[in-house]
Amino acid sequence: MHDHILTSFNAALTTLREQVLTMASMARKNLASAMRGLVERDTDLCNAAIAADQDVNDLEKSIDRLGMQILLKFQPTAHDLRQVMGTIRVANNLERISDQASGIAKRARNINNLPEIAELNLIEPVYHLCARNLESSILAFTAADPEAATQARLLDKELDAAEKAFDRSLLVIMEERHSPLEAYLHLIFVARFLERVGDHAKNICEDTIFIEKAEDVRFEKKRSDSSAAS
Repeated sequence: MHDHILTSFNAALTTLREQVLTMASMARKNLASAMRGLVERDTDLCNAAIAADQDVNDLEKSIDRLGMQILLKFQPTAHDLRQVMGTIRVANNLERISDQASGIAKRARNINNLPEIAELNLIEPVYHLCARNLESSILAFTAADPEAATQARLLDKELDAAEKAFDRSLLVIMEERHSPLEAYLHLIFVARFLERVGDHAKNICEDTIFIEKAEDVRFEKKRSDSSAAS
């Protein structure tokens, strides 16, 4: 490949990555706005997160188009090909994260219209784990660091456990109260959305490992489980 063509490919890839990092910043902001809208009972913040989700969707479409143009024009191979394909996959996960933020914001609006519940603060530790996982996965992708991605990927188990514990504690409260349960039900869905954000953050880690090491680690656990059973 001639130097001037390679420079053009590098410039195109840099643009693609910059757009994805912009998208990451937007998705994180939407999630933070949705959760602040919930905790502070601020419906304006919820509405802002819902409206901003469309901007993230539009940017993902733009990234998809640019990625396809790069693939068609430069026909990259090996690591270059993985960088383009993996970066497009990261964008897809960020779009899904923003969708979850929008879902949280919609549930939060419903909660804000109901009488305040004291247990609302129980969701905050789940959110903090979720935000930590997302931050770690984006940092690993940004740094092109497969070791950091491997470590960040393991954080998902802690978030899963926190979401399940939250679920159980809220169900106990609901059984004891016999009071209007609508707000609690919405809050359970919020926790599930946060758990899904964690899943997408884990996917971003796996995409980073795929880009840098050409390893597909998504099915490692299933393989080890099945070999242990045999």
